[in-house]
Amino acid sequence: MENPGDLALPRTACNTGAMEPLHAVLAARRQDIIDRWKAMVQGTLVSESMSTVELVDHLPSFLNEVIAALRSDHLAGVAGTSEPDESQTAADHGGQRLRLGFSLDAVVREYGALRDAIVDSARDAGAQISFREVEIIFRSIVGGIADAVSEYSRQRDAEQQRQHNEHFAFIAHELRNPLFSAKAAVDVLKATGAIRADARAAATLERSLHRMQDLIDHSLNVARVASGIEVHREPVSLKSLLEDAALTIAVEAEAKSVALSVRVDEDRDVYLDLRLVGSALNNLVRNAVKYSHRDGHVELRAVIAETRTCIEVEDSCGGLPPGDVLEAFAPFVRLNSTETGFGLGLAIAKQAVDAHGGTLRVQNLPGKGCIFVLELPVASVSHEGAGSRDVPRD
Repeated sequence: MENPGDLALPRTACNTGAMEPLHAVLAARRQDIIDRWKAMVQGTLVSESMSTVELVDHLPSFLNEVIAALRSDHLAGVAGTSEPDESQTAADHGGQRLRLGFSLDAVVREYGALRDAIVDSARDAGAQISFREVEIIFRSIVGGIADAVSEYSRQRDAEQQRQHNEHFAFIAHELRNPLFSAKAAVDVLKATGAIRADARAAATLERSLHRMQDLIDHSLNVARVASGIEVHREPVSLKSLLEDAALTIAVEAEAKSVALSVRVDEDRDVYLDLRLVGSALNNLVRNAVKYSHRDGHVELRAVIAETRTCIEVEDSCGGLPPGDVLEAFAPFVRLNSTETGFGLGLAIAKQAVDAHGGTLRVQNLPGKGCIFVLELPVASVSHEGAGSRDVPRD
Protein backbone atom coordinates (compact mmCIF):
# COMPACT_ATOMS: atom_id res chain seq x y z
CA MET A 1 0.00 0.00 0.00
CA GLU A 2 1.30 3.47 -0.86
CA ASN A 3 2.77 5.90 1.63
CA PRO A 4 0.18 8.54 2.64
CA GLY A 5 2.42 11.22 1.20
CA ASP A 6 2.23 9.66 -2.23
CA LEU A 7 -1.47 10.49 -2.39
CA ALA A 8 -1.11 14.21 -1.73
CA LEU A 9 -2.13 16.40 -4.66
CA PRO A 10 0.06 19.27 -5.82
CA ARG A 11 -1.21 22.69 -4.85
CA THR A 12 -1.92 23.99 -8.33
CA ALA A 13 -4.24 26.70 -9.51
CA CYS A 14 -7.73 25.56 -8.73
CA ASN A 15 -11.29 26.34 -9.60
CA THR A 16 -14.06 27.56 -7.35
CA GLY A 17 -14.37 24.15 -5.74
CA ALA A 18 -10.84 24.49 -4.42
CA MET A 19 -11.94 27.32 -2.14
CA GLU A 20 -14.20 24.96 -0.23
CA PRO A 21 -12.87 22.72 2.53
CA LEU A 22 -12.27 19.16 1.41
CA HIS A 23 -15.06 17.70 3.53
CA ALA A 24 -17.59 19.98 1.79
CA VAL A 25 -16.27 18.97 -1.64
CA LEU A 26 -16.56 15.29 -0.82
CA ALA A 27 -20.03 15.70 0.67
CA ALA A 28 -21.19 17.37 -2.53
CA ARG A 29 -19.62 14.61 -4.64
CA ARG A 30 -20.77 11.67 -2.51
CA GLN A 31 -22.67 9.95 -5.32
CA ASP A 32 -19.76 10.48 -7.72
CA ILE A 33 -17.42 8.76 -5.27
CA ILE A 34 -19.81 5.82 -4.88
CA ASP A 35 -20.20 5.49 -8.65
CA ARG A 36 -16.42 5.53 -9.13
CA TRP A 37 -16.02 2.90 -6.44
CA LYS A 38 -18.67 0.68 -8.05
CA ALA A 39 -16.88 0.92 -11.39
CA MET A 40 -13.62 -0.17 -9.75
CA VAL A 41 -14.95 -3.23 -7.91
CA GLN A 42 -17.83 -4.56 -10.01
CA GLY A 43 -16.59 -7.18 -12.39
CA THR A 44 -13.20 -7.36 -10.67
CA LEU A 45 -13.64 -7.91 -6.94
CA VAL A 46 -17.29 -8.91 -7.24
CA SER A 47 -19.52 -10.38 -9.89
CA GLU A 48 -21.28 -8.14 -12.39
CA SER A 49 -24.53 -9.83 -11.39
CA MET A 50 -24.43 -8.70 -7.76
CA SER A 51 -27.28 -6.32 -6.98
CA THR A 52 -26.47 -2.68 -6.30
CA VAL A 53 -28.10 -2.87 -2.86
CA GLU A 54 -25.85 -5.76 -1.77
CA LEU A 55 -22.79 -4.26 -3.41
CA VAL A 56 -23.04 -0.73 -2.03
CA ASP A 57 -24.25 -1.98 1.36
CA HIS A 58 -22.69 0.16 4.14
CA LEU A 59 -20.49 2.24 1.82
CA PRO A 60 -22.48 5.52 2.02
CA SER A 61 -22.47 5.40 5.82
CA PHE A 62 -18.75 4.70 5.99
CA LEU A 63 -18.05 7.48 3.48
CA ASN A 64 -20.02 9.80 5.77
CA GLU A 65 -17.71 8.78 8.61
CA VAL A 66 -14.64 9.71 6.54
CA ILE A 67 -16.19 13.07 5.65
CA ALA A 68 -17.13 13.64 9.31
CA ALA A 69 -13.53 12.95 10.37
CA LEU A 70 -12.30 15.56 7.87
CA ARG A 71 -14.93 18.06 9.02
CA SER A 72 -14.04 17.59 12.71
CA ASP A 73 -10.36 18.10 12.04
CA HIS A 74 -11.07 21.20 9.91
CA LEU A 75 -13.25 22.76 12.61
CA ALA A 76 -10.72 21.96 15.31
CA GLY A 77 -8.09 23.86 13.38
CA VAL A 78 -5.26 21.83 14.88
CA ALA A 79 -3.65 18.55 13.99
CA GLY A 80 -5.01 15.86 16.26
CA THR A 81 -3.09 12.79 17.24
CA SER A 82 -5.87 10.48 18.44
CA GLU A 83 -6.68 7.27 16.62
CA PRO A 84 -9.97 7.09 14.71
CA ASP A 85 -12.92 5.63 16.60
CA GLU A 86 -13.89 2.05 15.92
CA SER A 87 -16.42 1.90 13.11
CA GLN A 88 -19.50 -0.23 13.70
CA THR A 89 -20.42 0.46 10.09
CA ALA A 90 -17.18 -1.17 8.90
CA ALA A 91 -17.70 -4.09 11.31
CA ASP A 92 -21.23 -4.65 9.98
CA HIS A 93 -19.82 -4.43 6.46
CA GLY A 94 -17.30 -7.16 7.26
CA GLY A 95 -20.03 -9.45 8.58
CA GLN A 96 -22.21 -8.81 5.53
CA ARG A 97 -19.30 -9.57 3.19
CA LEU A 98 -18.72 -12.89 4.94
CA ARG A 99 -22.37 -13.87 4.43
CA LEU A 100 -22.10 -12.96 0.75
CA GLY A 101 -19.04 -15.16 0.28
CA PHE A 102 -16.37 -12.44 -0.13
CA SER A 103 -12.76 -13.35 0.58
CA LEU A 104 -10.79 -11.34 3.12
CA ASP A 105 -8.56 -10.11 0.30
CA ALA A 106 -11.60 -8.74 -1.54
CA VAL A 107 -12.80 -6.94 1.60
CA VAL A 108 -9.44 -5.22 2.05
CA ARG A 109 -9.22 -4.25 -1.61
CA GLU A 110 -12.71 -2.72 -1.44
CA TYR A 111 -11.42 -0.16 1.04
CA GLY A 112 -8.39 0.52 -1.11
CA ALA A 113 -10.74 1.22 -4.01
CA LEU A 114 -12.74 3.62 -1.85
CA ARG A 115 -9.60 5.53 -0.98
CA ASP A 116 -8.75 5.85 -4.69
CA ALA A 117 -12.30 6.92 -5.53
CA ILE A 118 -12.18 9.68 -2.90
CA VAL A 119 -8.84 11.04 -4.10
CA ASP A 120 -9.76 10.83 -7.79
CA SER A 121 -13.08 12.57 -7.27
CA ALA A 122 -11.42 15.37 -5.27
CA ARG A 123 -8.74 15.77 -7.94
CA ASP A 124 -11.33 16.07 -10.72
CA ALA A 125 -13.09 18.74 -8.66
CA GLY A 126 -9.83 20.68 -8.54
CA ALA A 127 -9.67 20.47 -4.75
CA GLN A 128 -6.48 20.90 -2.82
CA ILE A 129 -5.65 18.07 -0.44
CA SER A 130 -3.17 18.75 2.31
CA PHE A 131 -0.90 16.12 3.77
CA ARG A 132 -2.98 16.26 6.96
CA GLU A 133 -6.18 15.52 5.01
CA VAL A 134 -4.52 12.63 3.19
CA GLU A 135 -3.44 11.28 6.55
CA ILE A 136 -7.00 11.46 7.92
CA ILE A 137 -8.39 9.67 4.86
CA PHE A 138 -5.67 7.05 5.10
CA ARG A 139 -6.20 6.43 8.80
CA SER A 140 -9.97 6.21 8.37
CA ILE A 141 -9.57 3.66 5.59
CA VAL A 142 -7.06 1.59 7.55
CA GLY A 143 -9.31 1.72 10.62
CA GLY A 144 -12.25 0.58 8.51
CA ILE A 145 -10.21 -2.31 7.15
CA ALA A 146 -9.24 -3.38 10.67
CA ASP A 147 -12.82 -3.30 11.95
CA ALA A 148 -14.24 -5.08 8.90
CA VAL A 149 -11.58 -7.80 8.94
CA SER A 150 -11.92 -8.32 12.70
CA GLU A 151 -15.67 -8.84 12.50
CA TYR A 152 -15.35 -10.97 9.36
CA SER A 153 -12.80 -13.21 11.12
CA ARG A 154 -14.80 -13.39 14.34
CA GLN A 155 -18.00 -14.46 12.60
CA ARG A 156 -16.15 -16.87 10.30
CA ASP A 157 -14.40 -18.56 13.22
CA ALA A 158 -17.65 -18.77 15.20
CA GLU A 159 -19.46 -20.32 12.25
CA GLN A 160 -16.69 -22.86 11.67
CA GLN A 161 -16.76 -23.81 15.34
CA ARG A 162 -20.55 -24.12 15.27
CA GLN A 163 -20.41 -26.39 12.23
CA HIS A 164 -17.70 -28.48 13.85
CA ASN A 165 -19.74 -28.88 17.03
CA GLU A 166 -22.89 -29.75 15.11
CA HIS A 167 -20.99 -32.41 13.16
CA PHE A 168 -19.45 -33.70 16.37
CA ALA A 169 -22.85 -33.89 18.09
CA PHE A 170 -24.46 -35.53 15.08
CA ILE A 171 -21.91 -38.34 15.01
CA ALA A 172 -22.21 -38.91 18.76
CA HIS A 173 -25.99 -38.93 18.55
CA GLU A 174 -26.03 -41.40 15.67
CA LEU A 175 -23.63 -43.69 17.55
CA ARG A 176 -25.89 -43.60 20.58
CA ASN A 177 -28.91 -45.08 18.79
CA PRO A 178 -27.34 -48.47 17.87
CA LEU A 179 -25.67 -48.49 21.29
CA PHE A 180 -29.07 -48.29 23.00
CA SER A 181 -30.29 -51.12 20.80
CA ALA A 182 -27.29 -53.26 21.77
CA LYS A 183 -27.83 -52.57 25.47
CA ALA A 184 -31.50 -53.43 25.17
CA ALA A 185 -30.61 -56.69 23.45
CA VAL A 186 -28.23 -57.63 26.28
CA ASP A 187 -30.94 -56.88 28.85
CA VAL A 188 -33.40 -59.11 26.98
CA LEU A 189 -30.89 -61.95 26.77
CA LYS A 190 -30.20 -61.68 30.49
CA ALA A 191 -33.90 -61.57 31.36
CA THR A 192 -34.70 -64.64 29.28
CA GLY A 193 -31.75 -66.59 30.61
CA ALA A 194 -30.12 -66.85 27.20
CA ILE A 195 -26.92 -65.64 28.82
CA ARG A 196 -25.91 -65.79 32.46
CA ALA A 197 -25.73 -62.42 34.16
CA ASP A 198 -22.43 -63.37 35.82
CA ALA A 199 -20.81 -64.90 32.72
CA ARG A 200 -17.44 -63.29 31.96
CA ALA A 201 -18.26 -62.53 28.32
CA ALA A 202 -21.63 -61.03 29.21
CA ALA A 203 -20.11 -58.91 31.97
CA THR A 204 -17.37 -57.65 29.64
CA LEU A 205 -19.93 -56.79 26.95
CA GLU A 206 -22.15 -54.96 29.39
CA ARG A 207 -19.22 -53.01 30.85
CA SER A 208 -18.06 -52.01 27.38
CA LEU A 209 -21.51 -50.83 26.38
CA HIS A 210 -21.76 -48.70 29.51
CA ARG A 211 -18.38 -47.11 28.84
CA MET A 212 -19.35 -46.40 25.24
CA GLN A 213 -22.53 -44.71 26.44
CA ASP A 214 -20.59 -42.57 28.91
CA LEU A 215 -18.15 -41.40 26.26
CA ILE A 216 -20.93 -40.61 23.79
CA ASP A 217 -22.93 -38.72 26.40
CA HIS A 218 -19.81 -36.76 27.27
CA SER A 219 -19.29 -35.91 23.61
CA LEU A 220 -22.85 -34.65 23.26
CA ASN A 221 -22.51 -32.44 26.33
CA VAL A 222 -19.20 -31.00 25.11
CA ALA A 223 -20.70 -30.18 21.72
CA ARG A 224 -23.80 -28.66 23.29
CA VAL A 225 -21.94 -26.39 25.69
CA ALA A 226 -19.31 -25.35 23.13
CA SER A 227 -22.03 -24.45 20.63
CA GLY A 228 -23.18 -21.68 22.94
CA ILE A 229 -26.75 -23.01 23.29
CA GLU A 230 -28.65 -21.35 26.11
CA VAL A 231 -29.29 -23.56 29.10
CA HIS A 232 -32.80 -24.87 29.61
CA ARG A 233 -33.64 -24.21 33.25
CA GLU A 234 -36.26 -26.12 35.16
CA PRO A 235 -37.07 -26.54 38.88
CA VAL A 236 -35.04 -29.39 40.37
CA SER A 237 -35.00 -30.64 43.94
CA LEU A 238 -31.50 -30.13 45.30
CA LYS A 239 -31.67 -33.28 47.39
CA SER A 240 -32.97 -35.37 44.48
CA LEU A 241 -30.16 -34.05 42.29
CA LEU A 242 -27.53 -35.33 44.72
CA GLU A 243 -29.32 -38.60 45.44
CA ASP A 244 -29.63 -39.36 41.73
CA ALA A 245 -25.90 -38.72 41.25
CA ALA A 246 -25.10 -41.08 44.12
CA LEU A 247 -27.48 -43.73 42.78
CA THR A 248 -25.91 -43.56 39.32
CA ILE A 249 -22.50 -44.55 40.68
CA ALA A 250 -23.73 -46.80 43.54
CA VAL A 251 -22.82 -50.11 41.84
CA GLU A 252 -19.27 -48.99 41.10
CA ALA A 253 -18.90 -47.63 44.63
CA GLU A 254 -20.11 -50.90 46.13
CA ALA A 255 -17.70 -52.90 43.99
CA LYS A 256 -14.85 -50.80 45.37
CA SER A 257 -16.23 -50.79 48.94
CA VAL A 258 -16.52 -47.00 48.85
CA ALA A 259 -19.30 -45.63 51.06
CA LEU A 260 -21.56 -42.96 49.56
CA SER A 261 -23.51 -40.44 51.61
CA VAL A 262 -25.70 -37.43 50.79
CA ARG A 263 -26.28 -34.45 53.07
CA VAL A 264 -28.55 -31.51 52.22
CA ASP A 265 -29.23 -29.06 55.03
CA GLU A 266 -32.29 -27.55 53.36
CA ASP A 267 -33.99 -29.13 50.37
CA ARG A 268 -35.25 -26.51 47.91
CA ASP A 269 -35.97 -26.34 44.22
CA VAL A 270 -33.19 -24.76 42.19
CA TYR A 271 -33.57 -23.66 38.58
CA LEU A 272 -30.95 -25.21 36.35
CA ASP A 273 -30.42 -27.34 33.28
CA LEU A 274 -30.80 -30.83 34.75
CA ARG A 275 -29.03 -32.48 31.86
CA LEU A 276 -25.94 -30.27 32.04
CA VAL A 277 -25.64 -30.01 35.81
CA GLY A 278 -26.59 -33.65 36.23
CA SER A 279 -23.80 -34.61 33.85
CA ALA A 280 -21.34 -32.37 35.70
CA LEU A 281 -22.26 -33.83 39.08
CA ASN A 282 -22.18 -37.40 37.78
CA ASN A 283 -18.68 -36.81 36.46
CA LEU A 284 -17.54 -35.39 39.80
CA VAL A 285 -19.00 -38.31 41.76
CA ARG A 286 -17.66 -40.89 39.32
CA ASN A 287 -14.18 -39.40 39.60
CA ALA A 288 -14.49 -39.27 43.39
CA VAL A 289 -15.29 -42.99 43.55
CA LYS A 290 -12.68 -43.88 40.94
CA TYR A 291 -9.81 -42.15 42.76
CA SER A 292 -10.85 -42.88 46.35
CA HIS A 293 -9.00 -45.59 48.19
CA ARG A 294 -10.76 -48.93 48.71
CA ASP A 295 -13.01 -48.77 51.78
CA GLY A 296 -12.98 -44.99 51.47
CA HIS A 297 -15.86 -42.56 51.72
CA VAL A 298 -17.40 -40.09 49.24
CA GLU A 299 -19.79 -37.46 50.56
CA LEU A 300 -22.12 -35.25 48.52
CA ARG A 301 -23.41 -32.18 50.30
CA ALA A 302 -25.22 -29.00 49.28
CA VAL A 303 -26.31 -25.71 50.73
CA ILE A 304 -28.04 -22.61 49.36
CA ALA A 305 -26.49 -19.39 50.62
CA GLU A 306 -27.93 -16.06 49.47
CA THR A 307 -27.53 -16.00 45.69
CA ARG A 308 -25.43 -19.16 45.27
CA THR A 309 -26.08 -22.88 45.33
CA CYS A 310 -22.99 -24.67 46.60
CA ILE A 311 -22.52 -28.40 45.96
CA GLU A 312 -19.47 -30.22 47.29
CA VAL A 313 -18.12 -33.68 46.48
CA GLU A 314 -15.48 -34.86 48.95
CA ASP A 315 -13.47 -38.00 48.24
CA SER A 316 -10.80 -40.15 49.89
CA CYS A 317 -8.13 -40.04 47.19
CA GLY A 318 -5.34 -39.05 49.56
CA GLY A 319 -4.92 -35.58 48.06
CA LEU A 320 -3.32 -34.22 44.92
CA PRO A 321 0.32 -33.43 44.26
CA PRO A 322 0.74 -29.60 44.14
CA GLY A 323 1.14 -29.39 40.35
CA ASP A 324 -1.95 -31.48 39.63
CA VAL A 325 -4.38 -29.02 41.22
CA LEU A 326 -4.00 -26.50 38.40
CA GLU A 327 -4.21 -29.20 35.72
CA ALA A 328 -7.25 -30.98 37.14
CA PHE A 329 -9.76 -29.42 34.74
CA ALA A 330 -7.69 -29.69 31.54
CA PRO A 331 -9.13 -32.04 28.88
CA PHE A 332 -7.40 -35.42 28.49
CA VAL A 333 -5.53 -35.05 31.78
CA ARG A 334 -5.95 -37.98 34.19
CA LEU A 335 -5.18 -37.33 37.84
CA ASN A 336 -3.87 -40.86 38.29
CA SER A 337 -1.98 -42.51 35.46
CA THR A 338 -2.91 -45.96 36.78
CA GLU A 339 -6.62 -45.35 36.15
CA THR A 340 -8.27 -45.90 32.78
CA GLY A 341 -10.28 -43.28 30.93
CA PHE A 342 -9.87 -40.25 28.72
CA GLY A 343 -9.56 -37.57 31.39
CA LEU A 344 -12.61 -35.70 30.07
CA GLY A 345 -14.84 -35.85 33.15
CA LEU A 346 -13.67 -32.74 35.00
CA ALA A 347 -13.25 -30.71 31.81
CA ILE A 348 -16.83 -31.51 30.81
CA ALA A 349 -18.08 -30.69 34.31
CA LYS A 350 -16.38 -27.29 34.15
CA GLN A 351 -17.89 -26.52 30.74
CA ALA A 352 -21.37 -27.35 32.03
CA VAL A 353 -20.89 -25.13 35.08
CA ASP A 354 -19.49 -22.29 32.94
CA ALA A 355 -22.63 -22.43 30.79
CA HIS A 356 -24.65 -21.60 33.93
CA GLY A 357 -22.38 -18.72 34.89
CA GLY A 358 -21.05 -20.73 37.82
CA THR A 359 -17.65 -21.83 39.04
CA LEU A 360 -15.95 -25.16 39.70
CA ARG A 361 -12.86 -25.41 41.87
CA VAL A 362 -10.96 -28.02 43.85
CA GLN A 363 -9.79 -27.85 47.46
CA ASN A 364 -6.87 -30.14 48.13
CA LEU A 365 -6.69 -31.98 51.47
CA PRO A 366 -3.19 -33.51 51.50
CA GLY A 367 -3.15 -36.96 53.01
CA LYS A 368 -6.94 -37.18 53.00
CA GLY A 369 -8.62 -36.31 49.72
CA CYS A 370 -10.14 -33.55 47.63
CA ILE A 371 -13.27 -31.45 47.74
CA PHE A 372 -14.68 -30.41 44.38
CA VAL A 373 -16.87 -27.36 44.85
CA LEU A 374 -19.56 -26.55 42.30
CA GLU A 375 -21.18 -23.14 42.71
CA LEU A 376 -24.17 -22.01 40.66
CA PRO A 377 -26.17 -18.77 40.74
CA VAL A 378 -29.59 -19.23 42.28
CA ALA A 379 -32.06 -18.69 39.42
CA SER A 380 -35.64 -17.73 40.15
CA VAL A 381 -38.84 -18.46 38.24
CA SER A 382 -38.66 -15.00 36.64
CA HIS A 383 -35.13 -15.75 35.44
CA GLU A 384 -36.41 -18.89 33.78
CA GLY A 385 -39.05 -16.98 31.92
CA ALA A 386 -36.82 -14.09 30.85
CA GLY A 387 -33.42 -15.50 30.13
CA SER A 388 -33.74 -19.09 28.96
CA ARG A 389 -35.43 -20.99 26.23
CA ASP A 390 -36.25 -24.59 25.51
CA VAL A 391 -33.75 -26.52 23.47
CA PRO A 392 -34.02 -30.02 22.00
CA ARG A 393 -33.18 -32.68 24.52
CA ASP A 394 -31.71 -35.13 22.02
